[in-house]
Amino acid sequence: MPADAELIGRELLKGGIAFSSRRVDSREDFVRGLEEFAPDIILADYKLPSFDGMSALKIAQERCPDTPLVFVTGAVGEEAAIEMLKSGATDYVLKDRLSRLVPAVSRALREAENRKALKQAVEELGRSKEFNETIFNCLGDPVSVIDPQSQTIIAANNAFIEKYGSEEKDIIGRHCYEVTHGSNEPCSPPEHPCPMVESLNDGRYTKYEHVHCSLDGDKIYVEVATAPVKCETGKIAMIIHAERDITDRRHLEEQIRQSQKMEAVGLLAGGVAHDFNNMLTAIMGYCSLVKMGLKEDVSLKQYVDQIMSAGEKAANLTQSLLAFSRKQILDTKPVKLNEIVQRIEKLLLRLIGEDIELKVVLGEEDLTIIADIGQIEQIIMNLTTNARYAMPEGGTLIIETGSATITEEYAKGHVEARPGSYGVVTASDTGVGMDERTMERIFEPFFTTKEVGRGTGLGLSIVYGIIKQHNGFINVYSEPGKGTTFRIYLPLIKQAVMETGAAALPSPAGGTETILVAEDNADVRGLIKTVLEDNGYKVIIAADGEEAVSLFSENMDKIRLVLLDIIMPKKDGKEAYIDIKKIKPDIMALFMSGYAADIVRGKGIIDEGLELLMKPVSPEVLLRKIREMLDS
Repeated sequence: MPADAELIGRELLKGGIAFSSRRVDSREDFVRGLEEFAPDIILADYKLPSFDGMSALKIAQERCPDTPLVFVTGAVGEEAAIEMLKSGATDYVLKDRLSRLVPAVSRALREAENRKALKQAVEELGRSKEFNETIFNCLGDPVSVIDPQSQTIIAANNAFIEKYGSEEKDIIGRHCYEVTHGSNEPCSPPEHPCPMVESLNDGRYTKYEHVHCSLDGDKIYVEVATAPVKCETGKIAMIIHAERDITDRRHLEEQIRQSQKMEAVGLLAGGVAHDFNNMLTAIMGYCSLVKMGLKEDVSLKQYVDQIMSAGEKAANLTQSLLAFSRKQILDTKPVKLNEIVQRIEKLLLRLIGEDIELKVVLGEEDLTIIADIGQIEQIIMNLTTNARYAMPEGGTLIIETGSATITEEYAKGHVEARPGSYGVVTASDTGVGMDERTMERIFEPFFTTKEVGRGTGLGLSIVYGIIKQHNGFINVYSEPGKGTTFRIYLPLIKQAVMETGAAALPSPAGGTETILVAEDNADVRGLIKTVLEDNGYKVIIAADGEEAVSLFSENMDKIRLVLLDIIMPKKDGKEAYIDIKKIKPDIMALFMSGYAADIVRGKGIIDEGLELLMKPVSPEVLLRKIREMLDS
């Protein structure tokens, strides 16, 4: 769009990049522009009017392969971003983060110059000693020259020598595989594709991603490109081997894959929670009715209490899964981070035991966040419990609060971080610590290092889910035998915290009004009917939204309130409510759902301020809410 192009131009000029440009918005103009204009760099939107950015990338690679292309685009998914880079884009910049544009363009132009110099080096290498000692050694990427017969290195630039040896004699004359893979044994061709071998076999330019070993023995990911240099007879005289370190990019891709895996498990958890919540509503509801009917038999009441306790634990487990999947409904408001920690300090002392010393260090700043107080307390308690198990022989747990500013540069290397100001909660213990493999899995649901029966494996996954739902992120630092530090980042706001008092709940009461109940689950439907009729109400039952509208039309003068499940066959609760309001605009409606919060929000129930109860719901809570609405 012209406005976007003008904005990009202003950003480049502001960053000190002088340029002449040509804007195109069609495939034909783009091809013509490449032929006539010969750009040094291409800035492309990901979505174009007549073709897409990936098509533009492919055309550019075919017609001017040495010209860098940077995508400047709006919101783009993580998978699309990875695909851009893998397909050959130099970089991408989001339009709402144009502060990255100048650094990205400058870096792309520098890399293009390096590639151009490398191409010249290939053409002239071996014919000019001065060239070898100047331009060849000025290249930032490691480059070596390999003898095709012995596959030994006959020349290498400074960048290659610095990466794989201390001086030239450590490199020259050694087998290329021995140098780059850290092997001290006689070398044979590697099992995985080797670009140098491929170039020898077919005499063409070849590029692969490889794993090499640095001089220190560290594993590094590299993008290796090889090209044969032929003599006048057509025989391969040497192989040029150039590589680029892509370790940071691979680590970022691994972070994205891990994030996607956690999201997939979260979707599964959110779906399972609905069925559990319906079953638990019936189990716990009928338990309540049985308990109310047992007036004298104390022994039977104990059995019912056991069933009720098991139901409550199952409900907590379901909520834990929803917390991990970031799909529970939060009660958020501005709160002070220091006050949350102070509120539960005494509880933390009881959690850790006498053999562990607790130190609480509160920052002096006013750290205000938008949060669900109970959920943030649960985060701190879960981390405390985790630390207790990590210190079986005692130790020290330090809970600290403070602030941090996340920069664009840091966020670029950490997929879950976003630039901005954050309140930070740090939990550090002196426990047994963790190895790298364990740290990669600690936030997965049901993963635990404790023995069987000592934990559900949900503690840290709940922490992860709650933090993500609060638009924050978490880092963990640990080594075996050196303890563990969890650092939680929650976005800060500038807003005063309002003090509110807790209101006393009224006792549940019955009534004589007529209520229409629409619920597709037979067990829950039967429970609600029993509870309401036992408390004096008249009940009309519907099994789906379509039946609910029909029954309301027939009984509109009697019905005072409609109780609607949100997700039902034929017509959902929101659609049924809209049709019912057309018949009687002032009708009161109470919605119920066992689905995850994102599905409920999708129906507009929360945003429109409609009354909602989340399953499992007890008979007492249901009766209290209905009476409250009818009396309002």
